[in-house]
Amino acid sequence: MGVFKSYLRRLLQDLKDVKEANDANDPQKVEALLKALIEDTQKGIEDNG
Repeated sequence: MGVFKSYLRRLLQDLKDVKEANDANDPQKVEALLKALIEDTQKGIEDNG
């Protein structure tokens, strides 16, 4: 359960960062953050699969 909570904390921070970049009207940063989030999630799926 601790690993899942750690994942959720990281996800929440990532989502806050995406929102902040979006609110600042910085599409390049939003794109970079989303790309990193997708890659990290994919790696996590593959590592645990």
